[in-house]
Amino acid sequence: MYRNLLIIIVLAGSLSGILYLKPWKNEPESFVLIQDRLPNGDLIGQTNVLTLSQSLSKTLFYYKLPFRDFISPDFLLSQGKSYGLDLQAPVYFFLNEEDHDFEELGLLLNIRDSSKVREGIEHFLKFIEIQDTTLYNTPVSFSPKERIYMAYSNDWMFIYKGDDFQKNLYRIRHAKQNDVSTRWRDFMNENCLKGRSIIAQLKTKELNDYGIESTVVSLSNDSSNFILNANIKQYDSILIDIRPTSPMFSKQEFSENTINVSLNIDRLRRHKNDPIYKAITKLSKKIHFPLAQFLDVWGGDFAFRQGGIQTIREKYVTSELDDNFNVTEVTKYKDVVVSGFSLYLSTLKENSPFLQTLFERGIMNKEDKKVRLLFSHPMNLKNTDSSMVFYTGSYTPKLYTDSTNKIMWTVNKTPVSIYLDSTDLHSLYCRVHVPLKKLIYDNLSLNESTRVNN
Repeated sequence: MYRNLLIIIVLAGSLSGILYLKPWKNEPESFVLIQDRLPNGDLIGQTNVLTLSQSLSKTLFYYKLPFRDFISPDFLLSQGKSYGLDLQAPVYFFLNEEDHDFEELGLLLNIRDSSKVREGIEHFLKFIEIQDTTLYNTPVSFSPKERIYMAYSNDWMFIYKGDDFQKNLYRIRHAKQNDVSTRWRDFMNENCLKGRSIIAQLKTKELNDYGIESTVVSLSNDSSNFILNANIKQYDSILIDIRPTSPMFSKQEFSENTINVSLNIDRLRRHKNDPIYKAITKLSKKIHFPLAQFLDVWGGDFAFRQGGIQTIREKYVTSELDDNFNVTEVTKYKDVVVSGFSLYLSTLKENSPFLQTLFERGIMNKEDKKVRLLFSHPMNLKNTDSSMVFYTGSYTPKLYTDSTNKIMWTVNKTPVSIYLDSTDLHSLYCRVHVPLKKLIYDNLSLNESTRVNN
């Protein structure tokens, strides 16, 4: 009897435990965010499609581009809903570099309704040949010829171009909750993420070799320019300060390249192990330039202008036959049309020893009353204790004071402007302005009336 009673008690206790623990119920599945799935890359970033579209609308309407309505926020939002995409959420991207070229690109998007995604993929069949397969229990559509892959699940879609699709899909498909990589976590903690249409962070071994931890770039635009806002972050303290004003030559109608900067380099002179010092030392060794001597004498002001047309008288030596048919060398002069050139460097003290070193190393050569820098045309040199001015014109060019530190360089007939704004302990802040007019005219077919009006 006691044994039966003990069995009843044990069974009752076991049943109570089972009812309390409820092992037949599965543990709640942890929710994996799209941020947990993100693969790493040399360049990583995010964009908001609708914010970007709204920003670009100013440019599209300014140039009266015929397809401007198809890139409007309302149109893109409706198309996204039609194909199950959540375009109100951020789109994440990564790129990998090889030999200074980005050979690999990946996009990761949020999905609202995975049942509609296939309809969107089928639209690609009009443009490229697509095959279907399954990998890691995930439907995959791909084009072997174009190296383009598309995979999706209930809440994400992965679009990829490159040769490492399987590795990246494995990372995305098998991610766990709170599995955000350190690289992406650091990027998302950047203070500049909010309100930007596109923002990206670049980290490469080459940048690391120069002591640069990362470069964060965000994109904005006005009606006629793309503007890249950059934060270049260095591991060590930045030993250069940007002064509020700089000397400049006046920008003329045909000026192609100009530079006007004013820097305080007092701390840089004293730290030869600084990454910036090492980088410019490496460059200067290619032509045996006396960098230490230059930094010792340079005052930090630099002005440069190139462009326009100037005629100079250039000496040359030719061989001629004299009256006795002997070959003799004859010095002659000819008028040569060259691009205008002006260069100003401030100096802290007597700079003749530095110039003498340039002569001794063959970097600068004297020709009559003029000088040549390496393979340049003959130039005039005005040298004082406070400055050196090289110029091809007949008169010393006049200097002005500018409130910016700026580099303007013409690339494919487009004047790209770089503004050096400020520095703090570890970062250099700058902006890059890229005019859009020529880019649009060269790459898009605009009707003649549009060209004339703009």
